[in-house]
Formats: sequence, structure tokens, C-alpha cells
Amino acid sequence: MSTAEASVDETETLSEDDVQDRLVSSIIRHHAAYSAAGGLIPVPLLDIAASTTIQIRMIAQLCEAYDLPFSKQAVKSAVSALLASALPTATVGYPTISLAKGVPVVGPLLGVLTMPAYNAIITYAVGRVFSWHFARGGTLEDVDAKELSGRMAAEMKAGKEELTKSAGRSKKADSTATD
Repeated sequence: MSTAEASVDETETLSEDDVQDRLVSSIIRHHAAYSAAGGLIPVPLLDIAASTTIQIRMIAQLCEAYDLPFSKQAVKSAVSALLASALPTATVGYPTISLAKGVPVVGPLLGVLTMPAYNAIITYAVGRVFSWHFARGGTLEDVDAKELSGRMAAEMKAGKEELTKSAGRSKKADSTATD
């Protein structure tokens, strides 16, 4: 049996919900990775702008996956409110770390070590929160940031754990390749 035939057989055995769950997970993982790459941009605050753009694109794809209307302005408002309510102290530190990239020697090192992970975790959490909201019949217009702030905190924690697991798998693969 060819790989294409095996993929078709696997897809046929999955329920419509399973296919959508896989699609949504893939959208979130890919955008978290893109956001991490954006954290490597050496220009202060441009890394945050890149991450924001990636999050908007991710939510646009999530809206498409859930067959919901998309509004760039509604997303910007919802994400800003969600981050402000869920991460009040972190949202102050986020631009500070980005701005620190401008400090000679130490700044770029700090940025390279922290911004990719921070961008990935935030993007992962934002994607998970919006997918959870959409799966329960929510839309961009009825996002209640205060209500979702607890979920955002939990998804940030899950994002950190996912990033740690991913880094562990990567290190294991590297050591296996060099053996």
C-alpha cells in the first residue's frame, strides 16, 4: 500500500471532529513556531510586531477552520484585551525584553535566549484559547477577555510544558544523530 493510500485510509477512519482537531492543532503549532522565529528579529519591538501579525494570521486560519467570519480589528482588540487581562505583569516585561535587544552585547543575547520561547508560548496559548472559544460556539465578537484570562494562564503553562518537551525531543534527536 502506498503512503498516499495509507493516508487516505487513516483519514477515512477519523471522525470529522478528529480531522478538525488535527487541523486546529497543526495551525497552532505552526504559528507558534513562526512566532518563535520572529523572536529572533534583532530590532527591538519589531519582534513583537511580527508575533502579533503571526497571531492575527493564526486566528484568521482558526476562523476559517471553524467557518466563522474574520475581522482583523476584532482580533486585534480581542488579543490585546486577553493579554492585558491574563498577563498584566508579563505584558510589561514582554516589550522590556524586546527593548533590551538594543543594549550592546547583553541585550541581543538576552533577546535570543528569551524572545523566541516567549513568542512561541504566547502564540500557542492565544491559539488554544481562541480554538477552545470557537469550539464552544463563540465568535470574535463575543470574546470576554476577563472570562478567558484563567484559561489563558493555563494554556501559557501548557505551552511552556510543550516547549520543554519539544526541546527535550530535539536534544535527544541531536544526541542520537551524533552517536
